[in-house]
Amino acid sequence: MALDLNYTPNRLVDITTLTEDQWLSWRRKGIGGSDVAIALNSSPYRTARELYFDKIGVAMADDGPDKSITFQIGHLLEDVVAQIFAKKTGLSVYEDHWMYQHPFFPFLIADVDRFVTLPDGRKAILECKTAHYDMQCKWANGAVPRHYELQVRHYMSVMNIDVAFIACLFSNNENDSVWQKIERDLDEEENTIMELAAFWNDHVMARVEPPLVEKPDAVLEALRRYFGPADPSDPTVELDRRFAANLKEILKLKDEKKALDAQVRALEARIKSLYAPVVEQLGTACWGTCELGSECFKVSYHPLYREGISKDRLSALRAQYPDIYEEFADRTESRIFKVVKSAIA
Repeated sequence: MALDLNYTPNRLVDITTLTEDQWLSWRRKGIGGSDVAIALNSSPYRTARELYFDKIGVAMADDGPDKSITFQIGHLLEDVVAQIFAKKTGLSVYEDHWMYQHPFFPFLIADVDRFVTLPDGRKAILECKTAHYDMQCKWANGAVPRHYELQVRHYMSVMNIDVAFIACLFSNNENDSVWQKIERDLDEEENTIMELAAFWNDHVMARVEPPLVEKPDAVLEALRRYFGPADPSDPTVELDRRFAANLKEILKLKDEKKALDAQVRALEARIKSLYAPVVEQLGTACWGTCELGSECFKVSYHPLYREGISKDRLSALRAQYPDIYEEFADRTESRIFKVVKSAIA
């Protein structure tokens, strides 16, 4: 499939005229920029099956923690990130409030944060992000987190634009920010469109659930959100016999892990026995040095402080101040998967 680049994107709707529910309804009509990594099984946050359910309007039993404030803060800071980018680059940045659609692949849609006017008059895309300070390593040496890169490349595809920038702010200091330039890659774009078309046509339009192929933790979390809380009153499920091989392998791997855990504990005990006399000499000091010949060893032994409530004090709080306890206590659910093998009589 050779891409035809002779096109202008279709304008779908002015998003400033939409309520949040209306905007979400429009987004369900196609695959948006933030959906791309999910559809391609490359998202660190969601699975393709969750995206599928969203597109066909199936609500999850548990949507997880409320992240509306986080999203609102990110949205409010977009203008700040754009201003910092404009200041650092000298480029003109402006907003566009339309949702766009690819004319040849109508299931591809985009609403872009900002556009940039390049010195030669061409239009470029600007995607604005915020991230925790610890995430700077993900952006080091010109890198861009893959799910963000896929989002920006999708916008270039829908808008038929060859250049994009992505800027990220890590704190309230403009010096703790970074921007990267991304140029269009038509070979990757073609492959991505084919994969997105398969997701849209073979799953969303055909109403066929995508397989769960993401990392196990993401899959288990997706299943938890889909099914909701456990119900101990549900009857025992007669599992498919094909799972017997899985269960046997689980038992085998758990035995192997148990043996390795014992080795780890032994190694940790040996390490502690070696540094215990060092700690004795340090006393209350947090730093130490040791020189031997041409080698110098620097030792640190810093305290770590955590605020919390012990189990006993929490029980006392619940007993003495039940109203306060109920107001602030969170109840979370976790499930432990166990396998026990026995002979059938």
